[in-house]
Amino acid sequence: MKKLALIILVGLIPRLWQLPQNLQIHYDQGLHSLAVWNIWHDHKLSLLGHPTDVDGIFHAPIYYWLMVPAYFLGGGDPAAASVFQILLDAFGVVFLFLLARDLFDSKTGYFAALLYSVSYGYAGYARWLSNVTPAFPFSALFFWLLYKVWCGQSRLVPVTLLIASIITEFNGAIGVFLFPVILWVLISRKLLSKINYFWSFILFILPHLPLLAFELRHNFVISKAVLNFNGNSSAGLGFSLSVVERNLQVLYTQLYHLTSYSLPVLTFLLVIASVILVRQKFLVGSIVIFILGLSLYQRGALQFFFVPVFGLFTIIFAQTLTKLPKIIIFIIIAINVYHWKYFLVPHHNLTPIGTANLITNQDRKNVTDFIYQTAAGRPFAVWIYTIPYFLDEPWTYYFTWYGNDRYKYLPIRTGGFSPNDLPANTLFFAIYEPDWNRPPRLSSWQDEVNKNFGPRLASYRSHDAVVEEHAWPN
Repeated sequence: MKKLALIILVGLIPRLWQLPQNLQIHYDQGLHSLAVWNIWHDHKLSLLGHPTDVDGIFHAPIYYWLMVPAYFLGGGDPAAASVFQILLDAFGVVFLFLLARDLFDSKTGYFAALLYSVSYGYAGYARWLSNVTPAFPFSALFFWLLYKVWCGQSRLVPVTLLIASIITEFNGAIGVFLFPVILWVLISRKLLSKINYFWSFILFILPHLPLLAFELRHNFVISKAVLNFNGNSSAGLGFSLSVVERNLQVLYTQLYHLTSYSLPVLTFLLVIASVILVRQKFLVGSIVIFILGLSLYQRGALQFFFVPVFGLFTIIFAQTLTKLPKIIIFIIIAINVYHWKYFLVPHHNLTPIGTANLITNQDRKNVTDFIYQTAAGRPFAVWIYTIPYFLDEPWTYYFTWYGNDRYKYLPIRTGGFSPNDLPANTLFFAIYEPDWNRPPRLSSWQDEVNKNFGPRLASYRSHDAVVEEHAWPN
């Protein structure tokens, strides 16, 4: 296991490099940080966690509870939370190794761990501070347990259901498709009669209890939203070959990002070789059923929806590489290590999903410092223009956590307001980021700022985060 530990440590280099400065912070990071702050700092508990991208559908607060210790120990710094997620992600490689070893041999296990460790794409996912990131280590644990069930250890079904439920509450769009895989294993291995149904139900329902309590108190409002979504012909349940084709294209893009970033043809050849050389029923069946289940939703898959099966593909590729000339694994390692250069400086590619703008943890601190230092203890108010439009949770969090802790006071107002809403002698600042998709919308907003609060007196920019002091009330 010393070899495995060394492989994992090597993988931590790109994942942790310059993280406190270069961690990208956007809407999701601000939303989650505020929610966790309310739990650990303000002692406000809620039965609801983060929302989905479908109106009215929420997760349980499992992800927020998981992150509370990291935010607490880090004093609220999102970078500390990201370090925790990266270490958790690295721990998941142990289960990736164990699954590959049990399926094939230790050599395959080490190759799988090595592919994870050097992967530029995997490193990007690990640095993505989001509710999706913990899904990888938990999925590695899930499939290792499920393979034990496949081998006849039916006593592990309850804890396997528990892990699947936790993943579902991290992100329902990926976790819910693990349950058909469990059912397939139980039916194909004739284990339905051997399950402890009592403990299976208890551990299955446990992560969902906060949502169940909320539903009972609010007339099943989330369940109704789920039913409405499922009945939507353009996004809900159904089957279409075009959706399957589109999902497979998204999956292939993710696989080459994880395996041979910038050289998709190499991953394509590896896929072809894997089809010829690897025939493992548990792996193939799990992947096929997961993808088919995901394809029943007509909205189509986003790239991170496939996170649970990333590890299974990595194991398949690792087993294939054990049968091919060693030069191929060296080429794959070299390609990925070459792209580590993007971790040396702030870069758009540091996370798998973000906006068109580069705004890091340090950028938000810099802008916050500029405002407070310009204000010099005087009261101030802030208008904010963000992408997505006017969702200003990231800036709200930095004023709440960083600004208030360092300068001991908060803005008088944020969001939308008129000059008449502000007390006398209140300074005014406008924060915005470029709007590459709809520039006229930003221009219109800036015209409104100038109309209400006068011309610009001073400005400061840190990457794509821009702040301006305006003349009002001078």
